[in-house]
Amino acid sequence: MAPPKEEGCLSCRTVLWCLTFLGCGVNYMIRSNINIAIVSMVKKQSSDGSVVLSDCYRPSFNVTSDYTVNESLSHAELIDDDDENRFDWDEQEQNVVMGAFFWLYWAAQVPGGMLSQHYGTKIVFGLGNLMISLTALLIPLFASLDYRALVALRIFQGMCGGVCWPSLNYMISRWIPTSERGKFMSAVMGSSVGAALTFPLCGLIIHFLNWQAVFYVTGTIGILWFISWWWLVYDNPADHPRISESELEHIQNAIGDSISKKKLPIPWFKILTNWPLIVTILPQWGCIWGMFTILTQAPTYFRNVHGWSVQKVGFFSGLPHVCRMILAISVGYLCDYLLSSGKLSVTNVRKLAGFVMNILQGLFMLGLAFSGCSSVMATICLTAALAMSGAESAGALSTYIDLSPNFSSVLVGIGNMICVTPGFMSAAVVGALTYKNQSSEQWKKVFLISAGILLAPGLLHLFKSSAKVQEWNFPKSMAKEMKDDVSEKDMEAQQRLTSEHESEDQHNRKEAKP
Repeated sequence: MAPPKEEGCLSCRTVLWCLTFLGCGVNYMIRSNINIAIVSMVKKQSSDGSVVLSDCYRPSFNVTSDYTVNESLSHAELIDDDDENRFDWDEQEQNVVMGAFFWLYWAAQVPGGMLSQHYGTKIVFGLGNLMISLTALLIPLFASLDYRALVALRIFQGMCGGVCWPSLNYMISRWIPTSERGKFMSAVMGSSVGAALTFPLCGLIIHFLNWQAVFYVTGTIGILWFISWWWLVYDNPADHPRISESELEHIQNAIGDSISKKKLPIPWFKILTNWPLIVTILPQWGCIWGMFTILTQAPTYFRNVHGWSVQKVGFFSGLPHVCRMILAISVGYLCDYLLSSGKLSVTNVRKLAGFVMNILQGLFMLGLAFSGCSSVMATICLTAALAMSGAESAGALSTYIDLSPNFSSVLVGIGNMICVTPGFMSAAVVGALTYKNQSSEQWKKVFLISAGILLAPGLLHLFKSSAKVQEWNFPKSMAKEMKDDVSEKDMEAQQRLTSEHESEDQHNRKEAKP
């Protein structure tokens, strides 16, 4: 069934897409703002000269033990004019501050899905983003106290941010029909735009104001988003006061009875032992490993291996995220077309998206590994690899809803709890391989490992995955309840029919009397 045409205004689903897109962007902006701000938060330290430099270029001097910098850097980048507002944190302390967000982030995933089952996405996703925005305003204060105080704040911030992503599927499963989910799930690619904009935006803020303003500005953006979200978004279409009758009818007819109107008990054992779910999580884990490796390491790789300036690194580190969003939307529309036209089944559509997000990303990662000292080839392969991960929205993220519309938030919570681990595992591997050794050969090992982690589960998904609705989507108790409801309706209809027949017989007998 084709979606209705809205006349004179945006449909409620379009508004929901826009606010979800912006909310995901805010989430990533808040979590990553410190990654660039910390460059101006800490005092620069001279290198001890023990770092093995890249064989692709020869810098004339080093500024820090973490970054090798060539003569193209401006004088302003090398001078500390404001040491009074900077902190004497070493490399280990800096990494602890940046990584603290993810320490308990994984633990909030399943609770986030369960909370959305009880309280809805509007509350969980909205308040989660509001809390990380409010805590962003406190970062300058906590940083001035002690780096350990900032670590504690970042841990709390990660817990609040962790409930956001798994909560989205509760609302999406109630608003978006299966044939439209591929393109709607591209809204989560707002995270890519958030990541792409954070570095240049924060760089400008630092240049014209100071590093403290980074957190004040991004925190305020998050608060403004929350006001719009709270005013315009509703968990269920039937509760929306501004939805048109045609849109509501389209949603209800398309989604049908796959969503229960009652709170259901969660079938934990069946979920945790479900093979289609396992085959969905494994390739997503590989996809996120590749994505996080590029997301966190691209600036360091280009800076240390190819000797790029800060400005150049900032631009080319943000470009792949824009490409990721474009590909996510394109693959989403393609998958929805193939599904609605009947050319491919739901399972095969998700396999196609999985092929893009894992196998194609893995092949480009191999190209990056063998790019050597060619900065052009490295840029092309890195950008393409990260772009391919955008198919995750039409693949794994949509499959969670396909498998169980009723428990999709719980499935996403389980999947995310496992799939966020590359956030710190990948960094640990890269740190071990490149510690005091920034040669292209060591980075080649980093990308070869990532390629293997992408390709192996990608092939498994291609041959063994399924996106059919699972039987435990409606527990047996609910199925019996539905059957009893149907039986009661049948009995009532039979009683009405019998009563009508009796009345008709009485009327006929009266007419038959002389």
